[in-house]
Amino acid sequence: MARLEKNADPRPQTEWAETLPGFVREVSWLRWLLPLSAEQRLTIGFTVLAALLYLPWLGATGFWDPWEPHYGEVAREMIARGDYIHPWWESAWFFSKPALDLWLMAAGMLAVNSNGPDRFVGVFTEWGVRLPYAAITAMGAVLLFIMADRVLTRRSAVIGTVAILTSPLFVFLARQAVPDPVFVGLLEGAMACLMIVLLDDSDEPHHGWAAAFYCFVGFATLSKGLLGFALPGAVTLIYCVVTGEWHRLRRLHLAAGSLIVLVICAPWYGTMFAFDGRDDEGKTFFERFIVHDHFRRLALGVHTTTPGGTFTYFVEQIGFDCFPWVFAFPGAATVLARVRVRPQSARERTMLFLLFWFLIGFAVFAFSATKFHHYAFPVLAPLLFFCALWIERLLDEGLRVNAGPIFAGGLLYALVAHDLALTPKHLTDMFVYNYDRPYPDKETDPRQIFTVLFYAGAAVALSPWIFDRLAQAWRWARRRRAAAVADGEPAQDRNVIVWSLVAVALAFAVFSGWFHWRRLSPHWTQRDLFWEYYHQSTPDEPIAAYQMNWRGETFYSRNTVRQVGRPGAPNATLADFMNGPGQRKWFLVEQSRLNGLRQALGNARLKVVESRNNKFVLAVAERSEEKSTIESHPEKPPGPIGAPP
Repeated sequence: MARLEKNADPRPQTEWAETLPGFVREVSWLRWLLPLSAEQRLTIGFTVLAALLYLPWLGATGFWDPWEPHYGEVAREMIARGDYIHPWWESAWFFSKPALDLWLMAAGMLAVNSNGPDRFVGVFTEWGVRLPYAAITAMGAVLLFIMADRVLTRRSAVIGTVAILTSPLFVFLARQAVPDPVFVGLLEGAMACLMIVLLDDSDEPHHGWAAAFYCFVGFATLSKGLLGFALPGAVTLIYCVVTGEWHRLRRLHLAAGSLIVLVICAPWYGTMFAFDGRDDEGKTFFERFIVHDHFRRLALGVHTTTPGGTFTYFVEQIGFDCFPWVFAFPGAATVLARVRVRPQSARERTMLFLLFWFLIGFAVFAFSATKFHHYAFPVLAPLLFFCALWIERLLDEGLRVNAGPIFAGGLLYALVAHDLALTPKHLTDMFVYNYDRPYPDKETDPRQIFTVLFYAGAAVALSPWIFDRLAQAWRWARRRRAAAVADGEPAQDRNVIVWSLVAVALAFAVFSGWFHWRRLSPHWTQRDLFWEYYHQSTPDEPIAAYQMNWRGETFYSRNTVRQVGRPGAPNATLADFMNGPGQRKWFLVEQSRLNGLRQALGNARLKVVESRNNKFVLAVAERSEEKSTIESHPEKPPGPIGAPP
């Protein structure tokens, strides 16, 4: 019993990062770190780590179909129309998303002059648009570190933040200009501030943190809608109901805080609720965004590429989302088993609060009739902090005491690593829209690298145990009797396991973000095809999207592409397009529909200009009597795709 109490709130005798390495004192341009506190130094360190993971080649690739160019075009139309209040898409009002994400994209486009006089959108467009999304993702993780450092322990804060920054779904979504990284970053910031205000019993004043909490809630509501305030509110309510600690709500100054939230989000929402415009389906903003995109999506299900789904749907996805930290999932379950409903310390209160965050968030998305793989994104942070708490306990107690979770975690790691190594498509399915879209197996095959990386990490982690057993076998062979197992356990054994896990996570995050994502991107974007079109065409030569609606054609053409063979405006028949102005007619068409386009054109000569994208083809139609001036390529030309103009 005394041992349980001793291990209930483990804290190392010397907190991590309290002292700086000797070389820092010797490097003149690093000495400014000396007077800073350990928390401040680690905050700077995690900011640098996030920048190293998320920023390299952030804008080197085009927008991924369909979500990035869809929202990007709405933001570009804000600039073109001079209307930043009422979103517009193609030829109708757009009510599916709130304004904050669109404003961030528009701000980035204005900063790099994306909507300038040139035919093509600016070459720095992707940099300007994606940078705020990466920054907000990093901000959420850093704020969670500050929270955990104050109400948990330094080691669990460090390990948990590293786990968040290196988990594959964070690595990929930080590079995507879609609403989820903004919402989750703001949600994590709100939860971090909320836990500091409610659960930190130190004498430090928390008024600033309370104000920051309400600002984050207001912006999260402006980013995602009702979830922005519903999720933090539900977690806080359930916590107070279970623990009976209603007195802690006085710290939040609810009246003043509610006013802050209303000041941030009420003007835009009020304007849109009063707006009588209708979208392309005839719905008002309230009907589309509140009724359809909130309640129907949750209760009845709306457009999704994965209808239905059992309780295992997000269980499987979280395994891929958090690799290699799945190794700590069984251990995290043992930490969950110790959570008390009558907490006695700030640490115990935080663990209970994190548990409710995970359970309530998971329940909302698991019961939702509409499912996408990335919907589990908002609940990964609390789960990863439970993993960090178990890893901290592993460092304190050793391997033998935690043998059960280690064996179970090793099996889980092996299963997920096996699936990723054999089917790397699981990584792209984390965050794309259409899971049936062809995967470029031949163009980018990371399976060998994944296999080596995953096995190398496991081999290093097991090396102390293997060497111990080999030494024991050697002694047995020499003495003809079993060697006694030493009573003690070398401390380096547990350190090797933890640092191997961290090394695999960092290496996997760097490879996925710096290299694998760049190799995949040319097959999910139309930017490179439009570069080719603008270089080889003249301004009077139109381009059409033949029987496709992947959004990228609208953004990269600045809403000038003609939709051929697809219902909805702006559309045209193939005959009308071919008989229209322009000597040559350019086409974007899916690979599977290229032969159908050839047959539909009849006598017109169709030449493939670019086909290295495994989904789309850029082609040009010319009259048979005209001499071709197009730089024609074979159907599958060799070499990489995706180079800038």
